[in-house]
Amino acid sequence: MEAAALAERIICRLSNVADLEPKAIGIADDLLSLGNRVPADDWLIVGGSLARGEPTFISRAVGERLLSDVDLLYVHYGDEPSMSVDELVIHAEKVFPTVDLMTLSLRDYRAIQTSLGFDFKDLGLGITEHGLPEHEPVKLDARDAYEILLYYSQAYFWLGVHDQWCADSDSARFHLTVNRLCIKILRAIAMVDGAYAHHDFDWMAPHLAEQMRAELFWRRDPTQQPMDPGRFWTYLHDAFIRFDDEFGQQRSDAVNYSRYATTSSGRIVARHHQAVHALSRAMADAWIAEPDPMVLATVKRRVWERITGWTGNAHKPTPEDYFRAHKQAIHDHLLAMKVQVR
Repeated sequence: MEAAALAERIICRLSNVADLEPKAIGIADDLLSLGNRVPADDWLIVGGSLARGEPTFISRAVGERLLSDVDLLYVHYGDEPSMSVDELVIHAEKVFPTVDLMTLSLRDYRAIQTSLGFDFKDLGLGITEHGLPEHEPVKLDARDAYEILLYYSQAYFWLGVHDQWCADSDSARFHLTVNRLCIKILRAIAMVDGAYAHHDFDWMAPHLAEQMRAELFWRRDPTQQPMDPGRFWTYLHDAFIRFDDEFGQQRSDAVNYSRYATTSSGRIVARHHQAVHALSRAMADAWIAEPDPMVLATVKRRVWERITGWTGNAHKPTPEDYFRAHKQAIHDHLLAMKVQVR
């Protein structure tokens, strides 16, 4: 893919394409330069917001700055990558603010489904000379959307958002984190109705599209007056109602009743899902009843004690400790369960 064509793809969903074109060309050149470092037997693919054509840029006096993560997937033909992936990440981090690079064998790439597969197959941008590996398209369903919802509910805790909120944090980083999580929750709801990109407003319910527009508008200029951090719990409460309706019942995880339930990694993911579901559903209900962050903190503590069975005889665990400690395992088992089925 030529730099101009790649640049056009990575900003195609944004309204100010003309203003962003010079920056997009620079990003495209850097991505293609990265792809040129990959040996001919392997592939490097861009996913995430760049593949969807809707990355976030923040205006600065010196021009636009990319805020979005750069999500990359290295697919190797042999048993192992043909080069040092760590070296590739080091190079990528010299030119991009945040880089997330995963690796998969060609066999696993062809097998993987869910939103991850959709990102790197149906939408993925190949930045090596041979584009994307041959593959079948991915069909998403409500289970995939629910997995996203529960993952970013877990992220709320491992990022320590609630503790920062109760401590009256008003930093730009804090509000950007809340905003990012809110967008993920709204997108999970929208996926049930067929909207995959943040800008698929026509596929969203009118109130949901309005909420998404507000989040995206604020994110373009985080120096604006911040929105109430409690909106995360309002969105999550609405999301649980929407998924209950979709499934016809409450579901405590996104693994059982699916083909992933038979995998060893799927069973581990399900346990983590069940923990965050019980906690976050109770907190979302409490927020709607009494929108006070300190009251919510009390509910969080009491519900978590009930979930974990803490008796006061040892170090008192917190949801933040638990999900932070298991963050990498959650990520790794989510990926593993998707290649343990064929």
